[in-house]
Amino acid sequence: MNNKYPKGKSYPKSQGNTETRTETTLKKPVQKTTQTRKNTVESPKFPQFFSAESSRLTDFSTPIYNMGVTTFDSRLKYDEFTFPRRLDNCKMVLTEKGNVPVLHSVPCDEYGIASHDWVTFGFCQSTLGQEYYSLDPMTADSELTYGIETFLDHHLHEIFGFGLGEKRANGMHNYKFAYELQDKMGMVLYGHSSRRISIQINGTGCALARKGWEVRLYQYLTSYQKFYDSQTGFLKETGPREPKITRVDLAYDDFDGQYITVDQADEWDDVGGFWCGGRQPKIEKIGPWKRPNGKGRTFAVGDRTSGKYCRFYERGKKEGSPLSPWVRAEVEFKSKDRYIPLDILLSPSQYFLGAYPCFEWLAKQLEKDFCTPEKTKVVKKQSEISWDKAIDVLKVQFGKYIRQFAKVVEPQELINMISSDKDEVPKRLKFSHAAVMQSIRLNQHFETKPTSLEEMPLFVGKPLVNMSAYKEFVHAI
Repeated sequence: MNNKYPKGKSYPKSQGNTETRTETTLKKPVQKTTQTRKNTVESPKFPQFFSAESSRLTDFSTPIYNMGVTTFDSRLKYDEFTFPRRLDNCKMVLTEKGNVPVLHSVPCDEYGIASHDWVTFGFCQSTLGQEYYSLDPMTADSELTYGIETFLDHHLHEIFGFGLGEKRANGMHNYKFAYELQDKMGMVLYGHSSRRISIQINGTGCALARKGWEVRLYQYLTSYQKFYDSQTGFLKETGPREPKITRVDLAYDDFDGQYITVDQADEWDDVGGFWCGGRQPKIEKIGPWKRPNGKGRTFAVGDRTSGKYCRFYERGKKEGSPLSPWVRAEVEFKSKDRYIPLDILLSPSQYFLGAYPCFEWLAKQLEKDFCTPEKTKVVKKQSEISWDKAIDVLKVQFGKYIRQFAKVVEPQELINMISSDKDEVPKRLKFSHAAVMQSIRLNQHFETKPTSLEEMPLFVGKPLVNMSAYKEFVHAI
């Protein structure tokens, strides 16, 4: 197409006009001034408890659109932030979901830094017997229930010290059938299209299970073997088929709030203590952060639906003690996008430290001081707080009535008169009740005076314990 006015020559602006104009090449508009944003970068190695006081912000000039700009993250000049950073994507394993990363662990001396607070594991229903594999899990309720009651219940007692409780009316999590474990310490789920049985041990079950349950569970899950039966001439199998851990919660308790607090966790996030490469994790603050009122605050890292989730919360205040400094840090692992090794049962501390850089940094500084209390101390602490809070609630709400009634009614008659007609355990005392019943199952005797704090000293020294509903169980075994 011929241009009427070729570029580079002068032409009159209009007819009868002696002024001229010159056609020139169209120039591209000059790029607008770039906006500035701040990105966090790593400060010198190991600042004291990783405080956010030091300046760690720098400016990067980037265009308003996300194209063609390469910036250098100064965090990467420190060993803790160099890729691949020994994270989950360093080691891969092939599973039925494809290649998935293995949980990152940090070698450490076993000081007992972390403990288990939840374990969910499963295996094929053929573990109950080879004849169970061909059963339709959606319809074979009676057959599977028989196998679980006769085979699995025995192993649960051997490993944890408690077994099956009541059967639920319905299942959950796409499992058609379910059993509660004794004293609500967990659940057994079965009747899934995958022909798998899932066993959940919740926080109460992990705390009150027989000592050494982690080792016994690991030995059971790794006990699969094939052998030739000379009597029948067939190849037989023993042990769980296709064992897998699908969820593990690891926890660290700081009774005095000396090393871990929710405010400290907030500062760690400011200095990249939870950054594991890629995008920064989601942060959520729950509770009365602006005006603390004694009900407890929570600092959450990540998404609850993802494969890794962390939370710091004021456990003592949550249990009912408004002045308690007790803080707990929990890391929740799920196998939805990563592989959870079975040896997490034996070495929980290594995987707890490997979850986030801040835990590894803190362990290097504190060494042997960074250890979680024994489970018995945690159980005792929680039970004492619940007991004291229950007494406080009763005294505040009904103390005046009881005092006046006691002036005209005999104590035992008054107790019978104001007691509930239903023999049910209040929600606040369910953990203590479960601890008592578990101690009875483990042949632990309760006395009004303490003799040993090695096992389950929950109601030791508590007045009127022999006059309660547990009277018939004291020294029962």
